[in-house]
Amino acid sequence: MRSLTESVCQTRAQLADGQQWDLIVIGAGITGAGVARLAAQQGYRTLLLERGDLAGGTSNFSSKMVHGGLRYLGQGHFKLTRQAARARERLRQRWPDIITPLPYYLVHHKGRGPGPWPMRLVLWLYHRISGAAPAHTPRWLSPEALAARLPGFNLAPNKGANHYFDAVCDDSQLVLRTLEEAVCQGAALCHYTPVRRLLRESGQVTGVEIDHQGTPCRLKATLVVNATGVWADGLTPLPEGLTLRPLRGSHLVFDARDLPLPAALTLFHPQDGRVVFCYPWAGTTVLGTTDLDHLADKAAPARCSDQERDYLLAILPLLGVSQVPPILSSWSGLRPILAREGQNQAPSDASREHLIWDEPGLVSVTGGKLTTFVEMADEVMARAQAQGRLPAPAPQEDQVLTQQAHLDGNLIGNSLVHRHELVHWARHGAIHRLSDLLLRRTRLGWVLGQTLADYQTEIQRLCTPALEWSEARWQAQWQDYWQQWQAYHMEGPEDGR
Repeated sequence: MRSLTESVCQTRAQLADGQQWDLIVIGAGITGAGVARLAAQQGYRTLLLERGDLAGGTSNFSSKMVHGGLRYLGQGHFKLTRQAARARERLRQRWPDIITPLPYYLVHHKGRGPGPWPMRLVLWLYHRISGAAPAHTPRWLSPEALAARLPGFNLAPNKGANHYFDAVCDDSQLVLRTLEEAVCQGAALCHYTPVRRLLRESGQVTGVEIDHQGTPCRLKATLVVNATGVWADGLTPLPEGLTLRPLRGSHLVFDARDLPLPAALTLFHPQDGRVVFCYPWAGTTVLGTTDLDHLADKAAPARCSDQERDYLLAILPLLGVSQVPPILSSWSGLRPILAREGQNQAPSDASREHLIWDEPGLVSVTGGKLTTFVEMADEVMARAQAQGRLPAPAPQEDQVLTQQAHLDGNLIGNSLVHRHELVHWARHGAIHRLSDLLLRRTRLGWVLGQTLADYQTEIQRLCTPALEWSEARWQAQWQDYWQQWQAYHMEGPEDGR
């Protein structure tokens, strides 16, 4: 099996040779990764290009939840919820080591949110349409039963909780596994390769012009797929009457020892009644998310604002937490939401449905949910084949990769990252910058925050043989990493660089 590192090295040589491609996919988030995997499985000569790092955009900054969209069901989006809930179950069966079930307690407070009985009915329907296991059937927890499941928390007076199940994942790992399967099927992969523009001849798209190691390079393709998410309108206009509405979702990360949760809590915010989650993830506890129009430059990293931080922290008194624990880190992601011109929906009410549109030689896709990326890839490839330009498919057998044996039980600091895991990704993860390794191949930067600086010597000792970096390059990358982390974190490190 070729590693991501080997694939990128081989692909760079192919780009220099000017190879012709059946399909060029732009964007290595979960949508582009899903399309590239399916295209390669169907036997097409497929190239996936990414301007930054793999999983470096929205797919790195989600809420880490693979869910069916319970609140969308409450808004009447039955079809979207049914599709997503069943997709969640299929993903759990395919990658049980990445996508795992997680219990949720939807806590009811007097005068806030829907009542317990209407939600019991909604949750029963949610469970039935998903086809989930009987063990995950929703049930009711009395205030006393809820308190017993959350020892150490002095919960605000409540009416009890509806107990149900959804799933949680590492979104970046989901992208990486999908890319690994794409590479196994024969897809070529190249990150840190910006697409400057689409090439057009006689009214149709014929390829792309890229920045190949600082030099313009033209790549020919039978068909191009634009899967750049919230940035999709930068390559081609949306259909008339539609615009992309970037919505920012921010999250705060705490040490699990400060907020030791055994399950996710679904809470209605005391200010506006919005649903906010507090949940365990990767050995930490995460509080999120917000849902705001992102008015800043979407080309720059999104950051959690002071107002968002205070909004999220206002949830903690519901758990009886009066003193705010130290915030390890924060992240903010941009969701590609579609809006009609003149439409003025509240951000949380905006539809998460996806859009596919095309022109000769080009298929574009944006919007949608992490949970339904496989179904979106199916629709994109059906639209691509309908143009009649691609050769006849030559399908290969689907290859499902499982977790590699690179866990040794020796963890780095107060994280769940094994030393062998770190070395594995340093060698096989197509690492271009140290931030690729510490923020996306592993989650050390998010779960350790500024205390990561305490492990600089150990990380360097473990990774230098695999990365083959000189001392000078390592030190430069270490400084670059902290600049990257600071760009994402709401405040950034004050020391330890």
